[in-house]
Amino acid sequence: MESVDTICAISTPSGEGGIGILRLSGPLAHLILKTIFRTKKRRGSFVSHRLYLGNIIDPVSSDRIDEVFAVFMDAPRTYTREDIGEVYAHGGYAVQKRILSLMMQSGARLAEPGEFTQRAYLNGRIDLLQAESVLDIIESETDEELLHAMKTLRGLLSGKINGFKEKIKNVLVEVEALIDFPEEDIDVNEKELFAPLEKVTKDLKRLIDSYYEGNAVRHGLEVMIIGRTNVGKSSLLNTLLTKEKAIVTPLPGTTRDMIEDTIHIRGIKVRIVDTAGIGTSDDIVEREGIKRVKERIPEADLILWVIDGSRYFSQEDADIYQQIKERNKIVIINKIDLPRLLETGTVIEMGHPLVEVSALKDTGIETLKQAIYEKLMGKKRHGSLLITNLRHRTMLTRALEAIEKAITGSKDKAPLEFIAFDLRESTHFLGEITGETCGEEILREIFHRFCIGK
Repeated sequence: MESVDTICAISTPSGEGGIGILRLSGPLAHLILKTIFRTKKRRGSFVSHRLYLGNIIDPVSSDRIDEVFAVFMDAPRTYTREDIGEVYAHGGYAVQKRILSLMMQSGARLAEPGEFTQRAYLNGRIDLLQAESVLDIIESETDEELLHAMKTLRGLLSGKINGFKEKIKNVLVEVEALIDFPEEDIDVNEKELFAPLEKVTKDLKRLIDSYYEGNAVRHGLEVMIIGRTNVGKSSLLNTLLTKEKAIVTPLPGTTRDMIEDTIHIRGIKVRIVDTAGIGTSDDIVEREGIKRVKERIPEADLILWVIDGSRYFSQEDADIYQQIKERNKIVIINKIDLPRLLETGTVIEMGHPLVEVSALKDTGIETLKQAIYEKLMGKKRHGSLLITNLRHRTMLTRALEAIEKAITGSKDKAPLEFIAFDLRESTHFLGEITGETCGEEILREIFHRFCIGK
């Protein structure tokens, strides 16, 4: 990419703060910064990547705007591989707006969302996977999210995908040689020739399968608390959230609609949904709440079925079990701080492990959290690399389908031209992930998700 203009933006969040960072990138970045920045001691030149203390001056009125640090960075050792200038000003709205206005008056234009990172990608400093991971880092809420985003930024996932492409291209070279030089009588063992593709398909499937865990890390999973009225569902929600989110009273049917919030369990975002007690009711509002619960059950990743340990197992409990017996679930016996009336054997005979808790006394909650994690994610992790982006999963799936088609074609003695076409398609789909073969529309969609200034 060859830049013809210089862009500028505020790179810190709007509002008050200790420091506000403004950034310039492009061929005029240094000239513009020199126009509005004066050091304490007048200098003719600046050393790259060194901070200088000085003031931002309006070049027209000579008004002093703010005392700042400024840094000049020479291409290509910069984020965008262009000349960059940055100003570290005070974090007030008025001062940042004034400095940005001076930059634009001196020849820069306001950057588009994600344009700095887009230039880094277009100038070859990072690939598209790494560019997307920058946004993932910005949006990370948990240590687990940050860990996987940083692995992608370091190029670990790109290296894996490029390794797939290299193995496929090695096979493709051999296939095209057979197509182009049929008269040469090239001695090729076709079984050995296509053997590397079998390994690629296994690795691709493993990576595609990691999307469930990756999606959980990035977006979270939904857990619904289900049970009849007054079994302590809202108390359990409040205890898990460690705050009073739901109203709790001794009266049955207090919760009439779904209440939800998010907690983090071992780096996984979990959306906990408290629901209206399932049963019969003459109240039209309560009946509507029960109807919504039943409609949403199939969408939940996990059901927490709460049973009151201080009451006998009822027909309502049995009816609820029939509605959720095929779902992924944990059976919770609540109110263990009260005298036990529930016959535990009744539930155990249904073939489900139990977690006993007292939501009121905060007993057994850590055991429950561990059970939730294991039910959602399994006891073993997929490994160091996870797919967290649906676009990546889609492209990997298409690449896998093309490779499997090529393998099937080789076994069925299909024309080599067809096999070569399938192999080229697979590398194309893998290239879309890293940006090697990505279209402008996809790029525009990706970078417009960024904030201005990054």
